[in-house]
Amino acid sequence: MPIPLSKDVQINPGVLAVAGNAVDLNGLLLTGNPLLPVGGVVPFSSPDDVAAYFGALSDEYARAQLYFQGFKNATKTPGQLLFSRFNLAASAAWLRSGSFKGVTIEQLQKLSGTLTLSINGKSASAEVNFNGVTSFAAAATALQTALTAAVATVVFDTTQNAFVITAAGAKPESTTITFGSGSAAEPLKMTSNTGAVISQGAPVSDVPDTMAAIKDASQQWAGFSTVSEVTDEQHLAFSAWANGQGKRYFYVAWTTSGKAKVKGDTSHIAYQIITVNNYSAVVPVFASDGNRAAAVLGYAACLDFVRPEGRVPFKFREYEGLAADVTSGSDYDALIAAGYNFYGKYAENSVVEDYWADGTITGDFKWLDSFCGQIWLNANLQGSVISLFKSNQTIPYNNEGRALVAASMSDVIQQYKRWGGIREGVTLTEAQKKQINNVVGEDVSSTLFATGYYLYIGDMLPSLRATRSSPSCTLWYCDGGSIQKLVIASTEVQ
Repeated sequence: MPIPLSKDVQINPGVLAVAGNAVDLNGLLLTGNPLLPVGGVVPFSSPDDVAAYFGALSDEYARAQLYFQGFKNATKTPGQLLFSRFNLAASAAWLRSGSFKGVTIEQLQKLSGTLTLSINGKSASAEVNFNGVTSFAAAATALQTALTAAVATVVFDTTQNAFVITAAGAKPESTTITFGSGSAAEPLKMTSNTGAVISQGAPVSDVPDTMAAIKDASQQWAGFSTVSEVTDEQHLAFSAWANGQGKRYFYVAWTTSGKAKVKGDTSHIAYQIITVNNYSAVVPVFASDGNRAAAVLGYAACLDFVRPEGRVPFKFREYEGLAADVTSGSDYDALIAAGYNFYGKYAENSVVEDYWADGTITGDFKWLDSFCGQIWLNANLQGSVISLFKSNQTIPYNNEGRALVAASMSDVIQQYKRWGGIREGVTLTEAQKKQINNVVGEDVSSTLFATGYYLYIGDMLPSLRATRSSPSCTLWYCDGGSIQKLVIASTEVQ
């Protein structure tokens, strides 16, 4: 056999992968529903999945229907809706079995053996024998009788088609439970391998701790709200959290309080969020129920960043099947002045339309479409630069390095521009020009006007090179906005 050429020339196949989408603008809903385990984030891909988990009569399903529907004529619909537990009262630990859907009573009657688990730190064993039971509820009662010494209740949940063992205790938040073991554990689907789920005892949810745990579990979401209406204190806690997240997430603060429509009132929640605390990243919504909050979250998840001119403002979006909450001009004026978004009915002559107003978000970005756009842009810029850093090359502190950094961001910037997030021909104020020129050291307003953006990568100073620190980098881009009001002079020329 001849000497392989690979002794001198070896080809190592590889793939230069296309960068993926760095973030999905999915919605997150917090619920006190005990079917959800504490501390987890559960994603759903359709309303049917939500109905199967929470039940077809649940508020969660009603919210999911509006969310996944998306606004009328949307070119993209939401991919996922996330749910997480927010305890409005202390909850006890529970172990829920895997699903028994499709299992017959005859099959259930054949289950027997030993089930061992730890409840509140004490080991408990039960001899299971379902011979003779006539229903799943009767089987749950038999299992509870066998576990009496462990101080627990057992029910069969017909929504989840599962047995639920709940630990008892004077302080529910202090209760604990483990997965099952023993010969009956797998037949009863009480192990992690058979689909069982555990939720430990937990106190009333604390907003910072809850949101930190959610972030640790998943960051594939942008906006969040609650299934049930919360107190003003909780609204402010959620708003404070969103305000402190560097414009990465937004909170939909929905209220049914009639105070929102009282002109000059200072006790409503939007006044507390905007005027008293100056919180950013909050979308105040006046609503008749939480379905409106789900619609707001659905709007963000519908934004199609792949589609040219896929940008659409939140104002004027219509949702089929959503009844208007505001039907008078006086309520419109009061709510707009107070900083609320709402779904209204508009009519003039024979034209009757339902749609959202006013499309605002608190803070400097002012408009929800602009805020959602910057989440996508900044996440994808971060992802593109990380791809550059992992590309098995050095990035020198010179013009070559500057060019590599600029090139790594180019595709993201151009995609954002095609989407409508960057506009050419936008006129800047003299103050804006001066602020930019002071950083760059020259007048770049003509470039901003012509291209819509300017990427500045500063001097590669020796001190930066010595510590391998970041040079000064700033991307200025012109948003362009969206016309939302027209006053037209209609003049007959005789």
